[in-house]
Amino acid sequence: MQHSFQPNHQAAILPLASREQVQDEWLADRLEKIIKEAMIKAELDCWITISREYNEDPLTKTLTPSKHDETRRIGIIVYYLDDKLTRYWIGLPIPSIESYYTCIWDRKKETEWECLKELIDRLDPQSIGINQSDDIPVADGLSSSLLRKLTETLSKQYISRLCSSEAAVVHWFLKRSEKEMRVLPFLTDLTQQITRTALSNEVITPGVTKCEDVVAWMRQRVLELGLETSFYPTIDVQRQGEEMDRLNNTTIQPGDIVHSDFGITYLGLSTDMQQLGYVLKPNQSDAPEGLKALLAKGKMFANMVMKEFKTGRSGNDIFEKSIERAREKKLQVMLYSHPIGVHCHEAGPTIGMFDRQERIPHKGEFRVVNQSAYALEFNVKDYIPEWGHETYAFLEQPIAVYENESIYLAPMQEDFYLIR
Repeated sequence: MQHSFQPNHQAAILPLASREQVQDEWLADRLEKIIKEAMIKAELDCWITISREYNEDPLTKTLTPSKHDETRRIGIIVYYLDDKLTRYWIGLPIPSIESYYTCIWDRKKETEWECLKELIDRLDPQSIGINQSDDIPVADGLSSSLLRKLTETLSKQYISRLCSSEAAVVHWFLKRSEKEMRVLPFLTDLTQQITRTALSNEVITPGVTKCEDVVAWMRQRVLELGLETSFYPTIDVQRQGEEMDRLNNTTIQPGDIVHSDFGITYLGLSTDMQQLGYVLKPNQSDAPEGLKALLAKGKMFANMVMKEFKTGRSGNDIFEKSIERAREKKLQVMLYSHPIGVHCHEAGPTIGMFDRQERIPHKGEFRVVNQSAYALEFNVKDYIPEWGHETYAFLEQPIAVYENESIYLAPMQEDFYLIR
């Protein structure tokens, strides 16, 4: 996958109709290939997703075309896998849904639930996945009332065949299509461009601009571009002599490290990135050597982690191997990485947590799959001679595993963005 940085990325954002066309093309590709992969991985013959109006299952939006705004009354999606995958829609007609699903409900003859019962009786699946999970929020979309209605509807022999679709849901959200993979560098570059402007004199006047002013600028800029932030952005500072690691209710001053945590959502995909600026003092032309050395150690650790990102490896194994490598080099680090996709904290392998630097039960045992993306999120700490105490570099870089190799989706930050 070639990475191509274009300074004019912000001008290349598609209008709404073109975005929807692209996402619908991606949906057709994903339904054809990734649903089957997910069901095989989860050992499911059948997979049912049920939504109610204004109480959507988290999967429904990702399984339906752009003209599906909200489920009307009840919407039921059924996948059945034998020699081939068949996709069924039971619910009120939605524009263009017929291009993706076989619509089988005749509202003049039966209820949606009667239609579902008849379908399951005819298919006779041995394993039926439903969206319930103790650990993965996006795999827990089936409400208690809908579960009760489902069990009241199905013939008795199928109740014991219900099982969690968790493994299928995780694969669906984690695995990206070939077409999606090729737009991820664009999204990453765009995120970085907005951040670089935010951490510049175009936005920041030292001694005047507050952290929340930069946040407001970023949110407004994203809105003007017709995009959304993937989470509420953070701007904070690290300051010589301060006991707190990160100040966020303050005016930005000369000598500060300005830290940005920011991501966007575009074409149904999200980014998550942390970058660093430095505010020059009047007599400075660059950041202090101690801070530059700290940033270099951050890149060193990032490269260590990248070597551990391999298809089939669990999040816990990546965490332990990476921390072991860091200790050998006497680096003080914390690692807390995660997948990115539809969400900025996507379902899939958890690789350490900020407050739990250890193997993570269950979530940490999910494995890296080929054609998936991650936020390589971590911090590195060291003594800064010019400051007379230790401080951190908080960093986060979107990466991908593609053709079974880990790659940066944009070059890792090597130098502070300088603010004069």
